[in-house]
Amino acid sequence: MNDDSGPPDLTIELTVINEMTKAITSTLNLAEILRIALQRIKTLVSAEAISLLRYDRERDELVFAATETLREAVFEGHREGVGHGLAAWVARTGRSALVNDAAADTRCGDPISPCEGTHLLAVPLRQGARIVGVIEAADRYDGAPFQAADLAALEAAAARLAGRIDPDHLARHPDDLRALLAEAVRAVPTQSAAVLLYDPGGRGLVFSASRRLEAGVIDGLRLPADRGIAGWVARHRQPLLLDNASDDPRYNRASEAYTKFRPRGMLCVPVVSRNALLGVIQVMNRLDDRPFDQRQLQLVQILADHAAIAMENAILYRQAQVAAVTDDLTGLGNSRQLTQLLPQLIAAGRPLTLLVLDFDNFKQVVDRYGHMVGSRTLAFMGKLIARALRPGDSAARFGGDEFAIILPDSSVDVGIAIAESIRAAIAAADRLDETDVDLSEVTASVGVAVFPQHASDADALMRAADGAMYAVKRLRKNGVGVAGGSPCS
Repeated sequence: MNDDSGPPDLTIELTVINEMTKAITSTLNLAEILRIALQRIKTLVSAEAISLLRYDRERDELVFAATETLREAVFEGHREGVGHGLAAWVARTGRSALVNDAAADTRCGDPISPCEGTHLLAVPLRQGARIVGVIEAADRYDGAPFQAADLAALEAAAARLAGRIDPDHLARHPDDLRALLAEAVRAVPTQSAAVLLYDPGGRGLVFSASRRLEAGVIDGLRLPADRGIAGWVARHRQPLLLDNASDDPRYNRASEAYTKFRPRGMLCVPVVSRNALLGVIQVMNRLDDRPFDQRQLQLVQILADHAAIAMENAILYRQAQVAAVTDDLTGLGNSRQLTQLLPQLIAAGRPLTLLVLDFDNFKQVVDRYGHMVGSRTLAFMGKLIARALRPGDSAARFGGDEFAIILPDSSVDVGIAIAESIRAAIAAADRLDETDVDLSEVTASVGVAVFPQHASDADALMRAADGAMYAVKRLRKNGVGVAGGSPCS
């Protein structure tokens, strides 16, 4: 495998590794760690696509968690004319432009362009004295501002390409148009770029082709952990360097269906910490169209190893956070979660409904079968409560057999309906998990209170819902009551 890229720049490599180490150890936010890891890897190996797939151990799947993928477009048929913006200014004046604050530059005013960004370059395409189009580029690949050297490199590329521009031919051969734009991007790697040509009649500048690195195109897509090249790397815990990944028998085309992107060269490395697989990193297609090399594979693996340590720390921190607000018995929230979440939601000012639930006759189960069975009963009832909740609702056990359920953005009618569904499910449970433990006498009294209708702060809302629950208990048990009113069932 030949690589004419010259000797590696060790200073840049060490700087990037240093920056990544500092950045990922400064946060315990997993999403931020993934973003930083991809950004730093991207800085070292300019590529058309990069993905970090997290390993979901419970489902034995790889999940695309952070991605950037090249999206290309060729504008055929009707193409919208460009009469303003930076490209139009370059076409009118014949002068190149370098802009590092697009919002403050009047030449950029409200451009309709496929490559909008903060940092912009635009250079004219000339055939002799005639301007036939414009190449526009946005946001350097490494995130730094454009320099004069970038503008000079794009101008040189435009000079090389201008002789090959025939609008009639390019309109009929979109692959040639894509290749032309790709060659310009190789001169100055950027997040997005576009070539805008005068229409065949020379009447105006029109969009012709664009390419953009888009984040999140396939985030959330799941693959079996034994499929594809990433699956092979996950199973064998070995890095791979491929010159033509799409011809490899292990290649899985599932993601290609979403992205319309086909890999050529690929680096694929495992993300492992303490012998536990955390994920896989894939890097595909160098922007300069050369093959990847072993040095780049080693660098990506080094950065993956640094990311693995940070990911493990973030996961452990998240687990500790969850454990701190989770009731060990039921798997629902605990009193700490309740006292944190309820004031936060009320401070946001949006309406919510609070249910407070207490079991009726639960003590009889404990007296008859013992505390161990009593604990199993609470866990069983906690599952019944969880099944009745909607996405976004939360439940917490805050006393022996007392539970609170928070229903954000819910009215009193919704609260009554959910309270009634929980009450009915508990009343219908006559046996504990297919045992002989009789639960037929265990029912639930539920109180309902609404913010801001019944109270203006968390403590007052708890008292209102608690009071409604005890009103049901005193009256007849096994029912639902609303703060300030009589039981409803």
